[in-house]
Amino acid sequence: MPVIKSGVGSFGVASDHPLASKIGVEILEKGGNAFDAAIAISAALSVLQPQMSGLGGDGFLLAFTDSGIVAYNGSGRSPISFNGNEYISQRPERGPLTITVPGLVDLWGFIHDEYASFTMEELLSPAIKLAENGFRVGSMLSRSIDSYRSELKVFDSWNKLFGGLSFGDLFVNRDLARVLKIISRRGWDEFYVGRLAEEIVTSLQKQGVDIDLEDFMEHEGFEVEPVKMEIDGNAIYELPPNTQGISTLQAISALYELELYKLDIDDPRRIDSWREPWRNIYRFRNSFVGDPEGIDFDISEYVSYSKALEKLKSYYSSSSSAGGSGDTTFFTVVDREGNQIGFIQSIFYPFGSGIATHGFVMQNRGRGFLYEQGKINSPEPRKRPMHTLSILAVDSGKYRYIIGCAGGDYRPQIHVQVYEYIFLRELDIGSAVDAPRFIYTDTESLRRVVVEKRLRGGDSGELEYVVADYYGRTGLVNASQYRVDNSLAWVVSDPRSEGVAIGR
Repeated sequence: MPVIKSGVGSFGVASDHPLASKIGVEILEKGGNAFDAAIAISAALSVLQPQMSGLGGDGFLLAFTDSGIVAYNGSGRSPISFNGNEYISQRPERGPLTITVPGLVDLWGFIHDEYASFTMEELLSPAIKLAENGFRVGSMLSRSIDSYRSELKVFDSWNKLFGGLSFGDLFVNRDLARVLKIISRRGWDEFYVGRLAEEIVTSLQKQGVDIDLEDFMEHEGFEVEPVKMEIDGNAIYELPPNTQGISTLQAISALYELELYKLDIDDPRRIDSWREPWRNIYRFRNSFVGDPEGIDFDISEYVSYSKALEKLKSYYSSSSSAGGSGDTTFFTVVDREGNQIGFIQSIFYPFGSGIATHGFVMQNRGRGFLYEQGKINSPEPRKRPMHTLSILAVDSGKYRYIIGCAGGDYRPQIHVQVYEYIFLRELDIGSAVDAPRFIYTDTESLRRVVVEKRLRGGDSGELEYVVADYYGRTGLVNASQYRVDNSLAWVVSDPRSEGVAIGR
């Protein structure tokens, strides 16, 4: 019997935290649109799930609207003074060298300036109240603190903010409340060009981060054209580089080209048969995906798996993976007008760089660079690293779908399995999100695969099969389905998460 957490109605929200979903629905009930709700939810998640995302991180948007697809890249660059050779020499996972300029607040600004109907004060008010009055630390946040306390306690700012927290504690974050108030009253650009920006930069410099006010002042996200593939009657969209979105499309293409869907769900050969495709897809990503300003060919020509293989044969970089398992939060919103949004935000690793300021943690997205020079994704000043964040959107004509998840390197694997369950195994969206998954967790050798208990692992001598409990090892998905002819929204939150889906 599937475990389904879903809501159905003329509008709805699915997110990784109950309070964030509630806040989004309340905005929609007051007459706000999906873009209004997205800002409110994003801000609330920045308070409620600081281990996953926040004002020190990046964000991306992919949305269906009456006027077409809207997509935005809210990722930041490395600082002007960033030393790529030092980065390669030290190979940091966290700390000052991994910090890039955060782009989430810029994404709020884009949404608010172009699409929102409520004031920024109205939209940030719920998050401000949560930060100012406090909320109880839940299971996901407390587990993250417990898991990473020994590693992160060396960062005084992190330890001061999170080190003493345990499950059920009241977490009051007045510093973050103050920042949100300033943004709500003075405007989102205060975060990049105002006195608030000066404060943040000064605080980071005192903690050894080689970043300047100029880095913040020159930050600018941008609208993007999604990468598109048409197959089996579906128009499928993903985010372009610097994200790994093209990997999802190549995997969906492989699903059809190699007929991988013909094996039974519980057939161990189904797991084994994906090893070589994923090896090639990750090789393509590590060779060709990075800052779009450094890509000198049209990557949209390589959405098909067979075309990607041709490109690899002509040029293959043996670069090691630049991604990571990461920690991310994704949500989806549908409003009465049929606007359907996917929104993903992250500070990359759980608690990002480990360096906190003004009540939030700075991302370690610089870890997305390779540890070598001369490649598309090599570390350089003022450069966007390869980003693991991406969002899958599908238009089948009768229905539109937005699918996203936490998952880091593994996001394309999660996306393609949910897609397969819906479009090739004919499960409804709720059952598809619940359905069992398997994840290749070593994206270089692909020798280790995590398999949920509801699937059978194989007996291949080349693979290590790790049986996972149902909860949390294989990504946390939120998804929405919108039926075009009767304007019915169906939102789903992964039973593996503590999230909630609410429809009205």
